[in-house]
Amino acid sequence: MSTRKPAAARDSGPGKAAASGRVVALRAGWCWLAVVVLGAGAAVGFVSSSSVAAAAGLLFGVLLAALATSAVFMFSGRGWFLVGGFLLTGFYLVSVGVTAVGYVAATGDRYRAIAVSSECHRVKGGTACTARVDRPDGTLLVDDLSVKSRMKTGEKVDVIEDRAGIVAPHRADVLDPDALPVDLVLLAASAALLAGLFGWSAWLGVRRPLKR
Repeated sequence: MSTRKPAAARDSGPGKAAASGRVVALRAGWCWLAVVVLGAGAAVGFVSSSSVAAAAGLLFGVLLAALATSAVFMFSGRGWFLVGGFLLTGFYLVSVGVTAVGYVAATGDRYRAIAVSSECHRVKGGTACTARVDRPDGTLLVDDLSVKSRMKTGEKVDVIEDRAGIVAPHRADVLDPDALPVDLVLLAASAALLAGLFGWSAWLGVRRPLKR
């Protein structure tokens, strides 16, 4: 009678150990830092003078919010983190954009520009008007300026322009140069809330894991 050798037992080795709390905390910290840095770039692109950069910033911001939401969900295992992650990431992106515009309002170049042409077109909810304007030295402002209504040639308007040329120029009457401190507080608060969200999700995943 022939004898068969017993088959080797499968999965006999030790199971994969769960990540330690320190490792999870480091992962959450790196994820938060990535969201803060990449989100800042996306938000500044959205308020930039380039329409391509603005569109790319919007799309990347939405994608980043989705990725941040997925990260806190994976850390915690709780579905309700999905809403909090998306909202707080969006709050941070808006805070960066508002702060960038506020910085230009407080430190940008202010001058009275002269309209050389203007046009209006219908948009959803009303009419949007833009104007091409000359700086006081006679050079043309490259970007179209958003204005209240169609301007006549030679009509003047006060403008604030970013010295670095990153943020789009604005009419002076729509910006508050004294709002920058408040904008900075909101930016710091949004980054802190986002850090708290990542830290809380990591803590729940390690200390209060869901039973499967």
